[in-house]
Amino acid sequence: MSLVLEDLPNELFLSIFKHLSVIDLLHSFYFLNHRFSSLIRTIQHLYVDFSSQPLSQTQFIHITNQLRSLNIESVQISVRYYTDAISFFISSISPSKLHHLRSLKLIDADRTTIEKFVYKYPKLTSLSIESSVWRSIPSHSFLSCFPNLTYCHLPTLDFLHDCHIKITKLKLDHCTTENLIQLNTFVPNLKSLTLTLNNTTKIPSILHFPVHLISLSLILHSVLFTEFERLIIMIEHLEHLTVSFRNTEHEVYCFDQYLFGKNWYSIKNYVDNLEFNIIVNQTSEAYLISEMISNFDWFRKKIICQTIDHTNGYHLFTLPFIDKTYTINLLTYQSDTIFSSNDFNRVHHLHLTISNKDLQNSLTISSYGVFRNLQILTVIISTVNNNITSFIDYLLLNSCPRTLELRFTSIINTCRDYFDKLIYRLPPSIEILILNTTSTKFLSELLDNNNQLLPNIKRLLCSVKNQDDFDLLILLLLDVFHDKSLIYLNISLEKASRQTNFVPGWLRKTNYLKKARIKCSDRQCAIWIW
Repeated sequence: MSLVLEDLPNELFLSIFKHLSVIDLLHSFYFLNHRFSSLIRTIQHLYVDFSSQPLSQTQFIHITNQLRSLNIESVQISVRYYTDAISFFISSISPSKLHHLRSLKLIDADRTTIEKFVYKYPKLTSLSIESSVWRSIPSHSFLSCFPNLTYCHLPTLDFLHDCHIKITKLKLDHCTTENLIQLNTFVPNLKSLTLTLNNTTKIPSILHFPVHLISLSLILHSVLFTEFERLIIMIEHLEHLTVSFRNTEHEVYCFDQYLFGKNWYSIKNYVDNLEFNIIVNQTSEAYLISEMISNFDWFRKKIICQTIDHTNGYHLFTLPFIDKTYTINLLTYQSDTIFSSNDFNRVHHLHLTISNKDLQNSLTISSYGVFRNLQILTVIISTVNNNITSFIDYLLLNSCPRTLELRFTSIINTCRDYFDKLIYRLPPSIEILILNTTSTKFLSELLDNNNQLLPNIKRLLCSVKNQDDFDLLILLLLDVFHDKSLIYLNISLEKASRQTNFVPGWLRKTNYLKKARIKCSDRQCAIWIW
């Protein structure tokens, strides 16, 4: 007996739909027939993420128009793939059509956009604003328009001017001394707090934190250990503490204290559950890793320590790993380390750094860990051997990252051979490809002989040495624009001047670019292809 797709029961389809993103779901099933459309409309608590999946302007508008009839509870949106995405979304869908919306996350929103959505969504319980231009965003008290907020992620506490008794979870990307003083006034019922502090943030001698604060996550940039310790002592009933620390490679201060177990022991007296990820790029002297680890004998969690390149730098962290970005340095890989399957679940961005030129004695890293949620893979490499090849292949096939960044530091045959093989067998999960100058040179040579490359790449970001290399790459890519997925191209020049003419007039008039949006500076050219 033959069985067709439509014969399957509704319950099975609903189970299948749960494993698809809303964007993929709408692409594949919505409006396919009346039954599927009706089923999708019954799904509650839909989460739409426009920030991690490359969409053209046409695709974005099409998906947005379909959201009006769905039970959308959460939206995450950025201008990464479509520059007018946030403003279009806010202006095109009436708030009455999104009466289920409770969570909104805006990435790189500007002042005009922020002012547009004020007063529109009073039922929001979660609001996140991440912006690199946060200083230009109005800091008047627009959050009073959202009386039901329980979670906020804000550029700075200056967005809050009143007492918000319902907010129990808060994240601040830029925290000042004034912010620290005002916390108890603006968010008196806060239970969970994430702060980014730098060496210019002075810790007041006396601070009154919200009395219900039990979870604290600190992101520290060159903050002295004594300052950090004084901050922790001021919090009365802290149950969970997560600390990420990093200093620059050329600090005049010494931050060795972050590496010593005896210092962390004093912190442990004030908190029940402690996790940390410490990167000290320069220390006063070289330490034995075994001795540093032995100073944490009192600690219950597993601790890993590795050196950083050939410097007196160290990376010390607890498992499971707490941050989204992790660097594997092949020179300091510990072959006897045994990792569990969930140790690196939080890692979204993995740096594989291999700086030495002789890998004959390199260690096998194929079992270094499982990166289930990997989204970005960066490979900085001088040469390639079988161990490295196997490890990268394993990551690409089993972690399914969306972004691959390749930085070859030499043009030797092993790199070229590996690049050729990799480009031809890029997994379909890779939608964003980032290349340095050497890798771009390899790509140009391949495109010269085969214009069928990169069928699934939607965003290509690369570097070239000069205007001639730029012209060559554009001409080669023109042959693939019309029948490939490419919607965004960004090319930067190593050697450029103010007289650089990235895209001449005749090129703008071609069928492939006449509708494109092109933005150029003296060193970079960005092209959105519709």
